[in-house]
Amino acid sequence: MRRLAILSVITAVISGCCSGNVFAIDGNVETVLVPDSVSVLRNPCCGWGLYDDADDEVADAGEYWTKQSEAAKYASFFYIRWRWSDIEPEEGRYAWLYDDNYKALVQGALDRGLRLSFRIYVNGMDNIRPGTPSYVREAGARGRIVGGHWTPYLDDRIFQQKLEKFISAFANEYDNPVIVDFVDAANVGWWGECHHLNLEDENNRDSVLLWLTDTYGNAFSRVPLVMPVCSEFGIDAEMKYAVARNGYGFRRDGLGSKWFTLLEKGVVSSMFPGTLLLGEQCYWKGDESDSLYFNDDVYEFSNWRQVLQAAYDDAIAFHFNTLDLREPVESGRWLTKAADLVRAFIANGGYRLYPSVISAPEVVRRGTQAAIAHRWENMASGYFPNSDKRWNYKYKVAFALLDGAGETKAIFIDNHSDPSNFIKGQCVDYLLYADVGNVEPGEYSWAVAIVDVTSGNRPGIRLAVKGPETGGWTLLNKVRVK
Repeated sequence: MRRLAILSVITAVISGCCSGNVFAIDGNVETVLVPDSVSVLRNPCCGWGLYDDADDEVADAGEYWTKQSEAAKYASFFYIRWRWSDIEPEEGRYAWLYDDNYKALVQGALDRGLRLSFRIYVNGMDNIRPGTPSYVREAGARGRIVGGHWTPYLDDRIFQQKLEKFISAFANEYDNPVIVDFVDAANVGWWGECHHLNLEDENNRDSVLLWLTDTYGNAFSRVPLVMPVCSEFGIDAEMKYAVARNGYGFRRDGLGSKWFTLLEKGVVSSMFPGTLLLGEQCYWKGDESDSLYFNDDVYEFSNWRQVLQAAYDDAIAFHFNTLDLREPVESGRWLTKAADLVRAFIANGGYRLYPSVISAPEVVRRGTQAAIAHRWENMASGYFPNSDKRWNYKYKVAFALLDGAGETKAIFIDNHSDPSNFIKGQCVDYLLYADVGNVEPGEYSWAVAIVDVTSGNRPGIRLAVKGPETGGWTLLNKVRVK
């Protein structure tokens, strides 16, 4: 059997395809793992989302989770799209401290294994009440009526100061990747989508985006931030202030509709891979009937199945990591009219990372190095955003020695590994020389995981593999340490 040359560094080779080139290392066992394309993995910044989209009243927690119990089985995150005026109705009276219904909504998500995501918006267009709390106007902020509600000018300094205070408190509570997936962090204009911007002076457009992204960017250091792509601020300003300066990803509302234009599709395509992309179907609303009340003059839909198919197709074709089951009416529509597409996005949307082949020794001696070769693939169409500024390459491939009770006795991190390089249709090969050191002699099992190096090197990403695992570690072959 061909022996790999001993190297002082880890080598990595990115192949154009994933056939051939098996590892051949004397004394090693080569394990071919079976991919899992079915399970809901609930990995961060990936998968289906449930929403409370409060343009009407915010949802009643008990009623909401009763209606969403089935949809929650397929979802990965709960997206809270609330008015600022509801999450802070009085200055300093934050919903996470004082609003029992809000707390029950959040706990209902966490109890179901969902992370949280947020868009807290300030504009009252198409809404039952203003997006901005009344105390901001009472403090002297200037604004005008938008959609029947007073809305502040984005370039008004009193408004900015009040929002800065809220964002600071908000980040203090929710800059926590254990429970929060991502935060929409430019929630201005109609519906928080950064169009129909309410400015007192149109010349302040760039300075408002700079202020807004700096405010969120300085407040959040651990949870990924996103903003709408190709917004009214303009792609040049978005790239300069949001992406380059503050490390944002992008989202696009309106997939599967005429609103997602050819120009925007070209911009989004140019960002893959390398940028976190979050998607959302067009918000058609509607009811539980089969009737369409709208007409999209590009797609010319005749039934809901076509609408859902178009959203799914855009999400896959343009590498978006997320899509929305949304609120009870919409999630019911997906599950009754397009259950196959729900399962298909679980299989093909976002990222599904797995080690297809691993070569690890059966016997190692204390004080020597164990040669471990490993090949990685991504079964899905999206991008694992390890390069996001707030993740900062914190996810690494690691191997462990587990004893007979499943206890971790040693961890070996491949510091050259970077799961953001795992792109569908390619495979990435690594060779790791692990210093076994003073591990006690005995019988162990090799195990593999993608760990979070900022969280005690604990497994941080569920791998898309079938087979035995313990504590997030996927078990491999037995090994004897001598």
